[in-house]
Amino acid sequence: MDQNNQSQKKIWINIVVVIIIMLSMITIIGSLNDFETLLQTISNIKIHYFIIALIIALISFLLMSLSSFIVLRAINKKLSFGTGFLIQTVEPFFNGITPFSSGAQPFQIYYYHKHHVEVEESTSVLAVNFILYQIVTVILSTLCIILFWDKIYQAMGINVIYILIGYSINTLILIMMFLMAYVNKVYRLFENMFGFFQRFKLTKKHATNFKNKTKNFVGNFQNGVRFLFTKKRVFILGTFTKLISIILTYLTTVFIAMSLDFSFDLSDNIYMIFASVIAVNTMMFVPLPGASGGTEAAFTGLMAGLFINQSNTTELVTIMLLWRIATYYFSMLYGFIGYLILQKKRVVTDENRDI
Repeated sequence: MDQNNQSQKKIWINIVVVIIIMLSMITIIGSLNDFETLLQTISNIKIHYFIIALIIALISFLLMSLSSFIVLRAINKKLSFGTGFLIQTVEPFFNGITPFSSGAQPFQIYYYHKHHVEVEESTSVLAVNFILYQIVTVILSTLCIILFWDKIYQAMGINVIYILIGYSINTLILIMMFLMAYVNKVYRLFENMFGFFQRFKLTKKHATNFKNKTKNFVGNFQNGVRFLFTKKRVFILGTFTKLISIILTYLTTVFIAMSLDFSFDLSDNIYMIFASVIAVNTMMFVPLPGASGGTEAAFTGLMAGLFINQSNTTELVTIMLLWRIATYYFSMLYGFIGYLILQKKRVVTDENRDI
């Protein structure tokens, strides 16, 4: 019970941190721009376009949760659809309140275990979902850099180096995940790492424990990942639904621009979608919840060429704020509602399991 209370307390502390970051961001933006003009611009948006953006965002969140559930269903058919889907919905909330978007996996494993899914199974499901997500985002980022390099460089200048660093990190992570899944002796790397920490009194106990479990854990992890990747239908459906989800998430940028009376040709609209993907996924190395600061800077930098030529910085900043609300804060609200429902969810026993 104490551990549960501590977990709850930590969640609320993280929420407060996110709120403080959001208020700080608004304060900084307000100090750099005419705050009254910013509020007036927001009050004059065409609200129906912004509502459409929120509806599209909600559909994208549901599709992302469904995509993850498709992978889960391939390895565990005992967990009910409702429970399995809910465990996926918490991901944007816990990722959104933790640095490097790393907070969801431990909580999802906890809830999987609570509902009788083995740790090895849940770990494999989360790993495959992460790999599929990385595949999609790296492909989209690569296409963006190839197709729109001139626009990106013109907009960002020397700061494009941060985009390239983030892109390289994401690509490297994807390669490492595949190596971990398919290189048989990869567990020795982790054993050597834990062996290093065994030298220190403070970490010796935990390092020894982890080292003893490494070979078995990595073996189970590899078996699960390899099994799931032999399921072609799961791979195709999981990847396709993630692709559609990500495209829909950042299609919101187009409708948010329309809510401020901007209209662009097809090429610029496609650029806005791709640039939004780049802004989010290449800034994940920023060690703040939601990569706050880096994401906003990348977005405004990448979009500057489209909007400042037609208007002023206030409208560009307004678009960035509305975009962040639709794609980040709204996704956390979606995940938080899923978390609250999951907290109330009855744990099904073998005698009364609902399939």
